Formats: sequence, structure tokens, C-alpha cells
Amino acid sequence: MKLKRILKIIGGVIVFFTLPSLLFFGFLYFKYNEDLPVGEQGAAADVLATRMLNILNHDAYKATDYLEWTFKNRHHYKWYKSENRCEVYWKNYSVDLFLNDTSESKAYHGETLLNGEQATETIQKATDYFNNDSFWLVAPYKVFNEGVERRIVTTKDNKQALLITYTSGGSTPGDSYLWHFDDNGKPTHYQMWVSILPINGLEASWSDWITTESGAQLPTFHKLLFLGLEMGEVKGIKSNYSSIKTKCGTKEIKNDNPELIDFPIIIKNCRFNNFESTTIGSPNYTSKYYWKHELYKYENGEKTKINNSQMFNSNIKSIEQMINDESKAHYEQLSRTPELKECLNLIKIKYHTIDEMEISFNENNEIEFQITYEITAACDNIKSSLHIMNLKDIEYLFKVEDFLQ
Repeated sequence: MKLKRILKIIGGVIVFFTLPSLLFFGFLYFKYNEDLPVGEQGAAADVLATRMLNILNHDAYKATDYLEWTFKNRHHYKWYKSENRCEVYWKNYSVDLFLNDTSESKAYHGETLLNGEQATETIQKATDYFNNDSFWLVAPYKVFNEGVERRIVTTKDNKQALLITYTSGGSTPGDSYLWHFDDNGKPTHYQMWVSILPINGLEASWSDWITTESGAQLPTFHKLLFLGLEMGEVKGIKSNYSSIKTKCGTKEIKNDNPELIDFPIIIKNCRFNNFESTTIGSPNYTSKYYWKHELYKYENGEKTKINNSQMFNSNIKSIEQMINDESKAHYEQLSRTPELKECLNLIKIKYHTIDEMEISFNENNEIEFQITYEITAACDNIKSSLHIMNLKDIEYLFKVEDFLQ
């Protein structure tokens, strides 16, 4: 009898807690559940999608280099969009997430770098968080992404809506969203047919828009049933890279060597944003100048010497390879000149990393990469190869955070 009574009490408690939930779910299901509407693909759907992008200033979004937001006060993001890299923070975890190649990503617990399976799981969690939470920020701008199907739908109140289906990509391919618009073509809300929700056709608002510093329009809040999805302080910033020019100056310092008093030390400084290259020319006893290159960064009012690689993002690897290939081709061409053969035999061609090169800026808004080999002074004329690039052509190589307005 005692056991029977205990079982009845347990059963009563279960019913007490689950029955209201079941009734509430049933109410929501019958009130909101809808079948996925049938739409028509083609030019009309593309026109409707383009109209939405135009009203949101899609060009400004494309030119936005940096986005920052906090999803539901839980996950914080610093998205360097033009680098396709995002810093993801939650609880005591952080991940430097490389979206093109997650194998380059790094995961941390506090200040500790994670390795092995723990790192893999943390990076995957950050990827899933990013896929979901960034969608709530920039979903309208994804309507022409690869693998997206667009259909035009006529609603019950005889208005045009845009049905978007993601056939690939993200964490949940196959999801569909029906966008609804105001009279100007600006999104007001969408309905969702997604794998993670048991009710099809639920609505979420897209009405709390702000215009960011870059000009892109982004949401700050969504309402889903009685739930609020806060996006925190939303930032969208464009890099000031294109407006920056190099500023160079040269000065001469008296040579302390009495035998070279007529040949001063030459120092050339070239500033590019918060970076500065210093080239120091010192004469030898034949009055020939030899040049030393150093790179500095100004940060928080202090000037610090840095390695070359600290100025660039991971894309620099492709340029590093190109410079080495060009350098090798340069010496192969020189090898066809018989009178240079003796000097060339002293050079053992090797691959140079970006940190093993010498880098400087010049007054023509260019950056110079130089590969130098240590050989006898008699062969100085072929000891190095110089590679010059216009700074406007290599914006994608620099870290976005160093050029935010």
C-alpha cells in the first residue's frame, strides 16, 4: 500500500507539471502551425529580393568590414567580415574563428589554449553559435547566397512575400523563411519552417532597425511569440583604409666615424596609418651605403617594434608564396648571364617567410618586400630581389581592426 501511494504521488506530480505544458504546446500548435506555402521561382522573386536589399542599403553592408553584437546577452561577437574571421565569446570560452578554414581556428578557456578533442568541440560549438546568431543579424543580406532558392508567394491578404529556402550551408540546411514587407519593401517579419522548431510557420519580428556607422541597416531586437531576442549594442563599421596615404620623411645624422664624417647616417621614416617603416642607411669605407629595415606599430600612444607578420592577416601566405616564386624566377633569369655565374654560385635559393623579408613603405603609397642573401660585397648588385606593390591593391592582406574608423 505504501509503494502504491508513492507511485500515485509521483504520477500526480508528473501530470501536474507536464499536462499544462502539453496543453500550452497544443494551443500554440493549432494556432500557429502552417504548411510550407507554395511559391514560384523566377524573375519576380529575384526582383522582390533585390528590392529588399536596396531598401536596406546592401552596398553599405558589403562595404562593412566589422560587425559586433551580443545575442541574447549570452554570446558576444566581433566579426571581421572582410577577413571572414570572427571572435566568439561565451561564458569563459573564446574562439578565434576562421570561417573559410576552421582548422586554423584557436579555442581558449580563459587564457588557456585548448588542444585536441576539447578544442575541436569548442570550435564546432562556436561555429554553430555563429551560424545561428549571425543569421538573426544579417539574414536579409543572404538571399542571393549560393544554394539559396527564392520564390514569390501571394499571402492570404493578397500581398507579395518572399520564400527563401537554404538548400546548403550553415548548420541546418533545408530551412525555409517567408519574408513579409511593408509598403516600401522593408522587412517587418518572417515565418519559419526550420528543423529546430516543432511548430511550422512561427513568426519573428524584423522591425527594430538601426543604421550603423557604415550605413548598413541591422536589427537590434526580435520578438518570437512572447520571447524577446536581444542583439545587444549592434555595430557596423567600415575600414578607413582607402583614405590613408603614406607620409615619408628623411633626415641625416652626423657620422661619428671620423673617417666617414662626410657621409652621414641616413634615416627614412614612412608612416602608413599606425604602422611605420624605418630604413637606416650606413656607409662603409668605400662610401657605399647599406640599408637596414625595421617595422613599428603605434598603439595606445606607444611605438613598438614588430615582426612583419604582425601587420598582416592569414592571407599574407599567398603573397609570401608569390614573392618567393618571383624571386626564384628572378635569379633563374640572372643565371643566363655568364658574367654573373661566379656570384650566383654563392647564392643558395631558399624559401623566405614574411618575417625573413625586409619591408618598407615609400612616398608613392607602395609597400616594398625585399629578399636579401648574405654574400660577398663584390656581388652586392645581385644580393637581393625587390618586389613592390601598391597599397590600394593589397587591402585584403591587412587586419581589419587596425583600420577601423
